[in-house]
Amino acid sequence: MKTINRRKAMFGLAGAVVAAYCRRPAAAFALGAAWTIVPTVTVMGPADDPRLVLVHDAVAFWNRTLAELGSAFRLGAVTEGSGVIPASELAGMSAATLSQTAPPTLPAEVMAVPGNIIVALSDGDFVSFCARRLSEAKALVAIRSAGVPPLSLPNVARNVIAHELGHAVGLGHNADPTLLMCGRPAPCRPDAFQSTAERYFPLGDDEKALLLRLYPADWRPR
Repeated sequence: MKTINRRKAMFGLAGAVVAAYCRRPAAAFALGAAWTIVPTVTVMGPADDPRLVLVHDAVAFWNRTLAELGSAFRLGAVTEGSGVIPASELAGMSAATLSQTAPPTLPAEVMAVPGNIIVALSDGDFVSFCARRLSEAKALVAIRSAGVPPLSLPNVARNVIAHELGHAVGLGHNADPTLLMCGRPAPCRPDAFQSTAERYFPLGDDEKALLLRLYPADWRPR
């Protein structure tokens, strides 16, 4: 495992995920919109959480994928925070995401956490979501407990984390269960990632093309 730079943030997260879902909201929350900075990643959760290494691995997966595509964009450094955001608050954000009634807003607690992409390693029990607020250089990803199905199934937590980071980068859902970004309204669910071998599900050609449009070879932070 790579060394984690420990950094105390003001709050952590006790939220959720049983499936992977991120709606296509408007404006600064929109998927298909590009980061204009190198976004740093802050992981919120117990210091001994075994999913910490999976976050590092998923960040490395995305950076490797971007390099192979010829993109100049990369996710930035991964650091560790601490604290709690009530699961009820995250549940409300999840419900808003599922209903598609409005883009979920990011609580002040999340906005106060240092870093750009806040990854919540939680033990809650509601559908995962990714909320982006690029106008304020912030995104929130929530990951449920890996101690119970479906994330306790082999290879599932690894791909759920990578899937949600894919939303944070700017990708939406597809309907192909053999691909990493499959999700609602298609019937794809996290248990489809189950495998006896550790592996990431691949991206589709359209998604690779979109990544290069968002983050071309001459991409530079502003």
